[in-house]
Order: sequence, then C-alpha cells, then structure tokens
Amino acid sequence: MMMRFPTRKNRALPDDFDPKAYLELNPDVEAAKVDPAVHYLKFGVKEGRQYRRPEGKKEFTKFLAHFSDLAPDDQNGFDLFEGVWSSKIPNIANTGIFDGFNDPRVHWLLEELGDLTGASVLELGPLEGGHTHMLETAGAQVTAIEANHGAFLRCLLVKNALGMKSKFVLGDFQSADFQPGHRDLVVASGVLYHMTDPVGLLSRLSETADKLFLWTHYFDEDLSKWAPDIRSLLKKGKWDTKNVIRQNVSGLDVRMVRQSYGDALGWDGFCGGSDVTSLWIYKDDLVALLGKLGYTDVRINFDMPDHPNGPSFAVLAQK
Repeated sequence: MMMRFPTRKNRALPDDFDPKAYLELNPDVEAAKVDPAVHYLKFGVKEGRQYRRPEGKKEFTKFLAHFSDLAPDDQNGFDLFEGVWSSKIPNIANTGIFDGFNDPRVHWLLEELGDLTGASVLELGPLEGGHTHMLETAGAQVTAIEANHGAFLRCLLVKNALGMKSKFVLGDFQSADFQPGHRDLVVASGVLYHMTDPVGLLSRLSETADKLFLWTHYFDEDLSKWAPDIRSLLKKGKWDTKNVIRQNVSGLDVRMVRQSYGDALGWDGFCGGSDVTSLWIYKDDLVALLGKLGYTDVRINFDMPDHPNGPSFAVLAQK
C-alpha cells in the first residue's frame, strides 16, 4: 500500500511533524498501514503520541555545561527539577506532595514481613526514592531500577541529601535479565499498570524472588464502583473496554484492558510507562495469576475501587 506523506503545507500539523518518525515511534500505526498524518490528527493528538524524535540529549548536554553561581546548598540540586517533583522530600523545600517516605502501604509491608535486616531487595520504579529509603531504614539492601531519566536523577539527589546506601540503576527493567532466586523480595509499587506486558513481567519476577509486593491499579468491570470524577474518562475511551485483551497462562484466561495516557504525557514530571498506552489486568485475574505463578500466600490491603485514578490495591504475595 502506498502511503501519503504530508508536506509542511498542511497547516493542521505541527511544523516539526516527522511522518517517518511517527511510524517508527508508534509501531501499531505502522502495522495498520494508515497515513501517519491522518492518524496523528484524528487520534495521536488526543493520545499524546510522539511525532518526532526528541533532541533531549543535545539540550541536556548543553545544560550540563552551565555553572552555578549560588552558594553551596543541598536545595540547589533539587531546584534544578522545580515543578516536576512528585514526592515530598524530608527537609527539602519546594518538592512534591506525595509522602512516599512515610507511606502506609510500605509500613504495612514491613509489618507483614518483619525484620528485613540484610535482605536483598529489588525495587522497580523507585520514582524519587521514598520507598527505597523506607526499605533501607528497615535494614534491607536495595537495588532500584528506574527507566525515567528525570526520576533517576532525582533519586540520586535524594540519595546524596539523605546519605542513603541503596543503589539506583538507570534502565528498562522490562528488558533486564533477572536471575532466578537472586532476591529475597521484589517491590513494584506503581509499576504494573504502566506495563505493555504485565503478565510477562510478573512471570519473570516470580522466578527471581519468593516474595513480591505490588501496589497497582487494576480493572474492575463493575464501573459503578469507580470514582465519579473518573467515570467521564471511561466514557471518553481512556480505557478501551470494547476490546478486552486475553492471554492464556497455563490454562488461566487473563483479561486486560488497554488504557491511554493522553494529556498526562505532556507533563514534564511524567513518570508513567515508556509507551503511550498500557494494560490493566482485571482484579480477579491478577490474583488468580499470582496463584498460577506459585504464590500460595496472597494478602491484599488498601483495596480502593473508588481510587481517584482508578481501582487499586496493595498485594503481598509469598511462596
């Protein structure tokens, strides 16, 4: 099929729209063999899809060449990310509002597991190191993997300011080589619902540790339980409820719904998934899947079907 590539004469498109890059960055569009410009104008704008390759590295390198004329202070480093912090950092001004350094979900995890002294913990998606700090304070030896460049650098600032020993690694844990039985505990809070292959990730994690902690959004088919403010997004198609995705895992039918990030992609502090969409697993199917993966003790807490961002719960699964 011959594709039509628009020129800059098409005033409805951004001046820097790159049709070839749009197809490369959005493989589902390329696979559908549709005109990239038409798709962007009809769907891509609303879905917040990337239409050109970012020049971030070049701009970042220029930024790194600058010098500070401020008096030395821990605050200076944090101010480099002014306006994009999610977490409230202890003893640091002008950060976020999320109290990740005193999170009741992690307190519950620590109460359930008891002493973590010397435990080897793999944390996925540490955001800005709040949970990492709580785990380290409880005695754990933590390695945290973060794919988002900004979040990774903010974790290093937190580590420096708070004198933490945990190790932060930049990279995509979806492509990490997890070694079987290598960890005592995996912590993945705010991660699973950002994945394009959540089932595959859980399958791999089940082999690296006998204990798994999740806090995640899930899909609840009883839409009456959802928070009133978010039901409007359901009606607008943020969750594609008409095309339920199914995956068979050892005879278990795991159902998932695709969600789109939309306008959230435009925020400089966005730390969601690496794609423009992700898959949310049905609640009952997620619990059943953990059983299939060998977790015999599955404990649930903080179950909030009316969470303002969508149904969610915390899960501690043990073999």
